[in-house]
Amino acid sequence: MRLETMTEAEVRSMVDEIAKQAAKEAVKEVFLTLGIETDEALEVQKDMQHLRAWREAVATVKRQSLMTAIGIITAGVLGLVWLAVKGTP
Repeated sequence: MRLETMTEAEVRSMVDEIAKQAAKEAVKEVFLTLGIETDEALEVQKDMQHLRAWREAVATVKRQSLMTAIGIITAGVLGLVWLAVKGTP
């Protein structure tokens, strides 16, 4: 089919198909560059779920560590205040 004899709708359709194919290949190439095997989509999804679980676990540990540190500091300050109020005999 020659370009001159194609309708505008046919040209748009052809351009859309070319764009979709180019985008698909570009994304696949980027994933392969990052070391992600695109042929095994379920394995990639499992890997992403594992990464999310790991990130959430790290965030929980960080939050709990901060709360523990605040608790220890608070207990120390209250202990010093108690000793100061009680006085030394």
